[in-house]
Order: sequence, then structure tokens, then C-alpha cells
Amino acid sequence: MIPWLLSLSLAFAADPAEEAQRVELERARAQVADQVHLAVFDLIDELVYRLSQEPVFSSPTPVVLAGVSVPVGLGTGLQALMENHLAGVMLANPETNLRLVHCPQCTAVVVRSSAKGTVVSRGVDDPALLAELGVEAGRHALFIDVEAEGAFLVLRARLTELSAELPIVWSHTLSTSTATPALLRDPTALKSAEEARAEYLNVLNGQGAVVIPARVNVRTYALPEGDNAGTAPPPFIWLQTGVELSPTVARRWTSSMMLGYALIPQAYQGLMAQARISRLVTGQARSLTHPDLYLFGGLSLSTVWGPGTASFRNNTLTLDEILTDTNLDEPRATFGAVHVGAELRLGNRVGFGFFLETLPSFTSSRNFGRYATLGPIEAHSLGAEVAFCF
Repeated sequence: MIPWLLSLSLAFAADPAEEAQRVELERARAQVADQVHLAVFDLIDELVYRLSQEPVFSSPTPVVLAGVSVPVGLGTGLQALMENHLAGVMLANPETNLRLVHCPQCTAVVVRSSAKGTVVSRGVDDPALLAELGVEAGRHALFIDVEAEGAFLVLRARLTELSAELPIVWSHTLSTSTATPALLRDPTALKSAEEARAEYLNVLNGQGAVVIPARVNVRTYALPEGDNAGTAPPPFIWLQTGVELSPTVARRWTSSMMLGYALIPQAYQGLMAQARISRLVTGQARSLTHPDLYLFGGLSLSTVWGPGTASFRNNTLTLDEILTDTNLDEPRATFGAVHVGAELRLGNRVGFGFFLETLPSFTSSRNFGRYATLGPIEAHSLGAEVAFCF
């Protein structure tokens, strides 16, 4: 008895390979169904958008949703989703002048017998029966049919007057490829496919070609070395703002012009004008989902004054000289600088950067050390900055 039960259980056991194929087939079917659902919603959005741009009726008119048909195999679930989506989009767009109304007699199947025979039909297919049931004449019915024709989904819509002849007062056909991604549009602000794509690209490309950045950066100066070393300037904190321009919304190349101000009470003050050119190195266009890395180079012209700026000179300056030199009550210096660096941008909103800067006016000064040397170019300053873009 036990061997017979064992063989029976083995016979009914599922083959692992067949089970894997069944799961994969079900996954593929669900994926295709999701794409079809989105494509059908896109067709309904486009239909309502066109009705809102070119209304069939000049005033609000009651319309019965007589029927919605879907491709065979997608079931009544898609039909219910279509009905709900169509009703929601029409309610959000009253400028279509179509007012969906509930009419049980119109959609119910009615059996009518007479001397001529027995007729089984819906109310929308038999206006005479609707008149007998007390439904007002002149009402309209909306029919929506969705069919799969090869790689295309086709939506056919028609408005029929519920009178004896059942005349069609309006009809329209739309189609879309199942291989084309559907547009998910806001029902309260429907746009055409072209406008929706343009809006999507504008969002991806950010604010456009002009950005207003606000930067906070700190410059530290390398300590001098050697027996006759002087005293390096203190770190400078700069607040900058200006305008950043790009020839295209892709923002592959950008240029900025900034004005800056530095202030530490009883230590120093300063003004700066800066120009910079940046190049995106992580793609052909900036991304909303990944950080963007820019390399940049620029020039600046600064003027600083106050006790903390005494080191901006070519002659050696020691700490004792700073404390005892009575001529340094209000030292002032004006100098140019060249800088190169990198900046990491997040969504073109926040940036984090660092840079090396050389001061050509003080290459022979013993008050400045070197962070790095590249041939004849010496990096006297190291900076870090945070940028907020508006």
C-alpha cells in the first residue's frame, strides 16, 4: 500500500523546470498587462484632452457611458479600471461639456415580449423601450472600444443619440504602439503629448540655462617653510553670489560671474570679483538621479584690508613685526588669483567643491607656502565650498 501511495505522490509532484517556466510566464504576462493598462490610460487621457480642446457640445450635456470593451484575455478588471479612470479624468476636466450620468435602464438587459416576438436588448440599443420606461428623449450614449491590432492598441470612441435611428453624432479613433512608453499625465491639468514631453524634458533639464548660485567657501593658505619664513594669512571665509549661465539646458558647459564679501570683525574685510568656467565630466547632460561632477577653472580679483591682511605682501613678515609695526593699523592688498578644482552637484541644487589657487603676485613672498607645485605653477591656497542654486 505504501509503495503505491509513494508512486502516486511522485506522479502528481510538480516538475521543477515546468514550475520555473510557469512562474516566468506569469511574470511576463503581468508585465505585459501592466504596460497595456498604462497604454490604455494614456489613450483615455488623450481622448479627454482632445474633447476639452474641441468640445462636441456647446453646453454641459448628460451622457451615459453605455459600454467599454477591452481586448480578449485582459478580463473585466481592465474594463472597470477604464471606466473609473475615464470618469475621474472627465470630472477633472469639465470643459469637455460631457457630464457622465447614471442610467440603470440604459445599461440593463431587458426582455420585451409582444405579438411580433421576444426581444432581449439593452436600453441603449432600443430607444423605444427607453421611452416606455420613462427615460427622457435626446440623451446621448458614449461607447469606448479598445482593441489590440498587432503591436498597436486602438481606441475607438463614438457618441450616439438615443433616438429611433440611433445616429452617431461624433466619433474618434486613437492608436498607440505597445512598445512606446505611456505618458502619465495629471488629470487636473491635461496636456497634449507634445506638451507633456516638453514639460518632462524641462524637469529633467532643471531650471534652464540661468541659475543663481549662492556660495560659502573657505580659503586656507599654506604655511611658509624655511629659516626666513614669514607668517601666512589667516583662513578667509567668503560669501558669494552672482549668476551662472549655460549655452544649453543640458548644462554640459557653464560659466559663472560672482561677487563675494568676507568679514571677520577686527580681523579683515574683503571684496572679490570672480569668473569661472565649468565642464561636466560624468555625462553628456546633467542628471536628476545621480550626482554630477564638474571640473572648473577661473580667475578672481580681490581687495582685502584689516589687521589680518598684513601677510599679503612680498617682503618677509614675522609675527613680532605684525604686533610691533605701527604702520600696519590698516593694511590693504589687491591681488589676482587663478584657481582650478572640482564640484559635485546634486540635482543642480546643492554643490560641494574644492579647489587649489595660485597667487601670481606673491610667488616670491616668504609669507606663503605651497600646497602643491605643478611645473612653474604653485598652489598657495586650498579652498572648500558649498553652493546652493536657485
